[in-house]
Amino acid sequence: MKPRHLLTMLLGSAVFSTAAFAQEIVQLDTVVLEAESDETLDQDGYIAYSGRQAMRIDTPIARLPQAVSVITQDQLEDQAPRTMLEALNYTASATPGNFGFDSRYDSFYLRGFPAYQTGVFRDGLRSFNGLSAWYRNDPYTLEGVAVLKGPASSMFGVSTPGGLVNVVSKRPKDTPYHETRLSYGSYSRVEAAVDFTGPLDPEGDTLYRFVALARDADTFIDGYADDRVLLAPSISFRIGDDQRLLLTAEYAKDRTGAVAYFHFADDLDVTDEPAGDPDYNRFDQEQFRIGYEYTWDISDDTQLRQSYRWTKVRADMRYATRSGTYPDLVPSYWQRYHETAKSHVLDLMVEHHAQTGDFDHTFAIGADYLRGEYDADYGGTALGQAANEALDVPFYAWRKQSQTGVYIADQIERDALTISASARYDWVDTDYSDYNFYTGAIDSGSQKDEAFTARLGVSYEFENGVTPYVNVASSFAPNVAQVFDDVSDLSGSPADPTEALQKEIGVKYQLPDQRTVVTAAYYDIRQDNGMSLVVGGDGRNRGLQYDLTSRGYELEAMSNLENGVSLIASYAHMDVEINEGAPGTKGKQLSGVPDDTLSLFVKYEPQQGALQDLAVMGGMRYIGRSYGNDTNTIENASRTYFDLGLSYDFAAFGYDGTQLQLNVKNLFDREGQTCTGDWCYRDEPRMIDLSLSRRF
Repeated sequence: MKPRHLLTMLLGSAVFSTAAFAQEIVQLDTVVLEAESDETLDQDGYIAYSGRQAMRIDTPIARLPQAVSVITQDQLEDQAPRTMLEALNYTASATPGNFGFDSRYDSFYLRGFPAYQTGVFRDGLRSFNGLSAWYRNDPYTLEGVAVLKGPASSMFGVSTPGGLVNVVSKRPKDTPYHETRLSYGSYSRVEAAVDFTGPLDPEGDTLYRFVALARDADTFIDGYADDRVLLAPSISFRIGDDQRLLLTAEYAKDRTGAVAYFHFADDLDVTDEPAGDPDYNRFDQEQFRIGYEYTWDISDDTQLRQSYRWTKVRADMRYATRSGTYPDLVPSYWQRYHETAKSHVLDLMVEHHAQTGDFDHTFAIGADYLRGEYDADYGGTALGQAANEALDVPFYAWRKQSQTGVYIADQIERDALTISASARYDWVDTDYSDYNFYTGAIDSGSQKDEAFTARLGVSYEFENGVTPYVNVASSFAPNVAQVFDDVSDLSGSPADPTEALQKEIGVKYQLPDQRTVVTAAYYDIRQDNGMSLVVGGDGRNRGLQYDLTSRGYELEAMSNLENGVSLIASYAHMDVEINEGAPGTKGKQLSGVPDDTLSLFVKYEPQQGALQDLAVMGGMRYIGRSYGNDTNTIENASRTYFDLGLSYDFAAFGYDGTQLQLNVKNLFDREGQTCTGDWCYRDEPRMIDLSLSRRF
């Protein structure tokens, strides 16, 4: 189904529901309708109070001895992010803009480490990504985003040293909730979405949720589309008094551009000419997700949970890159790329509550399994578009990977003291084949990696609400490639898995009225046997060992005040030093990591008077200086962006639940750019979005 066809259907649905509402509104009392289920993440406004995203067990976030940031449902609704990258814009130590504007991938960094390859989880299950076939998590399908800072392998297995993002899917609710939303924005952006949930029977034993979205859009990059069709149904069954089964699915089809960067010359100033050919720049992707969650309350103290997810992503790129002297750029090389990535992920866990003397224990004992694979073909020609379309695309790369892990955790509480301990052992088997551009041969082999990871944290909550904490945690991720001495080295050796150790101290403060939470953390992360892929003079990717030390501190505050003011504030200072890397990089700063980031987002809703249905929102994002390469010969200037939001509920006119919202990103249309790894990218100019939504 084409985006415009589904768009028409959703528009009709929205108009019909609004008309029906206009006839019935006078008979209804004013109620607050919320999209979040609060089933696995308890939240209110901009503050999340507890969840199972960090420890796999429900835990008060204020007492958790670990830095955790949560983007709540209200924050997602107010800021209206189009991608998960935009959702991370106001999170401390998250840098989602290292590659400029790019709607194709969720390519973000956490605490200075790239976290996009193994750092994305959904409802506790890891997303397996191929080379370019990455599963895209749409913010409209989520009711929260939990950002775990620092190593988390002791509970989640293979992941990155900087942390991970654990997104929370919208789940069926036992109270009816319906939303229709229409939006129009810059660059002919038209989008329609619906979100319906509630019980299917009078007893509430069967619940459903249906989320759908259709978008037809261009972008500021000439020839680069941003179209999407998405369907995400789910249904939940109560099986007796103590068991429940949740079935979930999702289908999405996207069309974007294959080339998102702009032409830049030797002076590294990014021009306004796309590097891709506007007439031949297409990236089509289809993705599928099917899964279930089963819970069994074995007793008042014991619960068994099992979850499973199957995903498949198909990527198809057809594009040409342009070269020449600006502005006279012409296509010079045409390319094709196909990839299919599939994965199965299964987790089985038992949560048990017990008491030993004066100590309360919450145990989590479990095992998980992941099997993922991808198969990629790539080829190109200098003979033109027709020759590229007729190309028999040759083999490029293939992977099959299985990961088995067993874990145990114990959260111990005694009065104000919390001790959180977890340990895990992982076995990872990988079979691989890669095309060797240097020899023309296929390099194949297999690799086995295994590791023990652990975390120990302690916190103490004083009577005044101040909770200091400390933790030590480790992480592990295999490297399926060879490591070379430098880019000219022709014979490498098998790479050891990347391991990291973090030491963190921090403090959390929750005001007595629970309307304000302030957190601060200082961390030191040492990564050993890291790897970065660098292209050699022969066009062959070479893995170079990159050992890093990341040190920094971060501050965050979230408030929901009684006077109608809500805010999110964050500051982070990061220092990522290369201990071992490419020649000339030892002792240098890792490219693309800003030394300082600062953000503030404020929302004000008058509580009475003529403007009580109006909300005014404003945000500021500061990205400090960074280096554009690992030899630190390129320096990126700092840049600051401002965002604006307005919303109005038509309750005073008898249309309670109907809301008009305006979001403007990069309000002053600042032209910004950044360089990472000797490559330069352009930030998105001003983006305006106007939406009309209806909740009933």
